[in-house]
Amino acid sequence: MSDDSQGAGPDIDAIRAFAEGSPAAIAVLAGPDHRLLYLNRAFVLATGLDATAPLGRPVAEILPALVSGRHGVPLDRLRASGQAWQAQGQALAIGDPELGRCWDVEASALRRRDGGIQGILLQLRDVTEAHRRLGKAEAAAAVLDAVFEHAPLGLAVATAPDAKVIRVSRHGLAQAQAQGEIGREPVELLAGTAPPRPRGWGVFHHDGKTPARTEDLPLRRALRRGEPVLRQQWVLRGRDGMARRVQCSAAPVRDGAGRIAAGLLAWNDPSDRALATDARYRSLVENGALAVWTAAADGALVSIGGWAALTGQTPAQVVGWGWLDAVHPEDRALVHDRWSRAIASGGTYEAEYRLRGPHGECRWTAARAAPLRDAGGTILEWLGVNTDIDDRKQAERGLRDSEARFRTLAEAIPHLVWQTDALGEPDYVNSRWRAVTGLDLIDLRGGGWRAALHPEDSPALAEAWARVLAGSSDYDADVRLRHADGGYRWYRVNAAPVRNAAGAIRHWVGTCTDIDQRHTVEEQLREALAAREALAREADHRIKNSLQLVAALLRLHAGRVAEPAAREALETATARVQAVAEAHRALQLSPDFQTIRLADMLRELAIGAAAQHPAADIRIDAEEELSLDAERAIPLALILSELVGNALRHAPPGGGPVRLAARLDQGMILAEVIEPGPALPPEGADSLGDTVIRALARQIAAQVTTVAEAGGGVRVCLRLAPEAAP
Repeated sequence: MSDDSQGAGPDIDAIRAFAEGSPAAIAVLAGPDHRLLYLNRAFVLATGLDATAPLGRPVAEILPALVSGRHGVPLDRLRASGQAWQAQGQALAIGDPELGRCWDVEASALRRRDGGIQGILLQLRDVTEAHRRLGKAEAAAAVLDAVFEHAPLGLAVATAPDAKVIRVSRHGLAQAQAQGEIGREPVELLAGTAPPRPRGWGVFHHDGKTPARTEDLPLRRALRRGEPVLRQQWVLRGRDGMARRVQCSAAPVRDGAGRIAAGLLAWNDPSDRALATDARYRSLVENGALAVWTAAADGALVSIGGWAALTGQTPAQVVGWGWLDAVHPEDRALVHDRWSRAIASGGTYEAEYRLRGPHGECRWTAARAAPLRDAGGTILEWLGVNTDIDDRKQAERGLRDSEARFRTLAEAIPHLVWQTDALGEPDYVNSRWRAVTGLDLIDLRGGGWRAALHPEDSPALAEAWARVLAGSSDYDADVRLRHADGGYRWYRVNAAPVRNAAGAIRHWVGTCTDIDQRHTVEEQLREALAAREALAREADHRIKNSLQLVAALLRLHAGRVAEPAAREALETATARVQAVAEAHRALQLSPDFQTIRLADMLRELAIGAAAQHPAADIRIDAEEELSLDAERAIPLALILSELVGNALRHAPPGGGPVRLAARLDQGMILAEVIEPGPALPPEGADSLGDTVIRALARQIAAQVTTVAEAGGGVRVCLRLAPEAAP
């Protein structure tokens, strides 16, 4: 409910801070009678009002067109409901009425902190020129199509500078067919595009004898020199040898920069200029939703081909200004004014309005008329065309409704919402974006949006955005945005293209979602994991050093023991401790500190065994990427160390190398020790080492098999699963 009569009014200074530099015309209204509290410079220029004189007075008194009629802004409803209101292309009679301007209008409630309505923010954008250009283009295209289809003369359009014919009128092609020719050869020859051929068509000067040079032909002169050519006589000689006189005119067609873009060639047979042309123009009515009409120089209608079918009016009803009765009542004043001014000035007449059909239904139409003049420039008559544009108008209305729904949603969600055109230039941001970043739409254009990015993120994000625009794909990234207070927070940026019915990108819509808390938690988690890993590596390093110290002490004691059996027992214990230390050393080489690469572990075992047996020949054959979890890798290292040590102690002199191998075999890890020693020990023989091997094998669920090698020696195989059982 509105309560803008209570408490303080809108903060005009705050509004002035952004409104004075805005290209939109902005006004602030307050109170039940909507008194003017503020006008920005653009509003003053648009309406012609004094900057301060109307302040404090009701808007209905100062600008009645804003609040009355079909296009009036529903200020009372907005003040009561607080819901924003938008309308596009409104023909508001504000400012100079002679200009007939159109406006996009947007009105929204200004609220206090407690949600109460303080006033209304009114914005106007002048879109007159855009609407005029669109209407002109559509009407001009309709007239051009009508002329090429039904005008009783030959017409051709050719590109510059190569004089390639791209369009020929129906009458121009019919002239060739009437002489027994099918195709464009006579037309292209006359245009200077096709070279003369033996026994083909030829072009001659008016004497019928002198062959024409290509550069002398009217269209070539218009394209190459920019020269208009009027009513020159030429002779076309056909394959049958018969001469046909034609009268040609040509003119260059220039683009907006004044460059020659194309040329227009017109020709006719002087003998058929008196043909009845009115029937050709009237045939337009049979080809679609068009009404083609002619009017006298003073604007009085002469013919109304198709008008009766469109409106249901009889010829008697359209006399004088009677045809205006078929125009929608709200559009009659506009149409009357435009047609009157065109007649008075001799300029082109253009208007878009609703036309009532025979059954009372109204459809939008675009009307365009141009004067036809004699050689002295006097207007002889007017030729007009009405084109049905109802589908376009309905599409525009649907687009406006869609835009309104989008903006309502954009203002309601707790995200920063933005929109750009197809090239990435910002054209909308929601109020939350402005409140959070302190940047308005005008600040973001021309690359100014990069000011909202953290300096470290700006280059990468700008490069990524350029790639997305080039590739038309969706976009998402994490980036730090600068807040109005100068601080930065992490946001997730998502953007997607919005396409039209043809698949072309109309604009891009994006959101920025605050994920700063998530980033903070993730960073803390990364730091905790890094600290934990560093602690684990340090602990493992200390364990390895401690084990190596124990192994060194055992080795020292073994060297001082004279009893062979005791010394052998100490050396065996040393090897076992050393094996565990080497497994921990291999664990430190692991990138994830969870698994041990078996190739690293076998190399460490070989180095440790070589330290106890300097003359040993130990060879490694293991797949580099084959790994095992640390919990089972250390018992496996003890088993392999036990087997290697046993092989080195009992190997015969010159018996060959001891081989350590590891590979995947049928989905299982296969670790092997190939000893060059004697055959298998006698059945029933056992030792502490065998007991240790069996116990550790059970612990890691490994199958142990021992086979004699064909050439002598023993192969001990350990087979275990790559993943530990749950």
